[in-house]
Amino acid sequence: MRFRLAALLVLGVCRVWTQDGDQPTPKVEPKYDETFSGTIVELSAEKLTVARSILGKPPEKRTFAIQPDTRIEGKLRVKLKVTVGFVTTADGDVARLIVARPHKE
Repeated sequence: MRFRLAALLVLGVCRVWTQDGDQPTPKVEPKYDETFSGTIVELSAEKLTVARSILGKPPEKRTFAIQPDTRIEGKLRVKLKVTVGFVTTADGDVARLIVARPHKE
């Protein structure tokens, strides 16, 4: 047990010593206030409309602006399920992160 702990400690210290400041920084998730999940019903380069139905609630549709700094994970297309992280501004909802969930076949 002590050998394992010592080995892990040595590996951790060696890793810190070998880290170079020139390495690229890991991806930082964009900041957003809320999320909305559903299916894409409309898609263009500037905006995305997502619809969802929750049992016991009326169906909802929301439109999000897509900006150059919006991070998109996956390939977007109509009828694809997505989760959108967004902020609300005076101009409307702005997508900060869009995560596409592929179809399960």
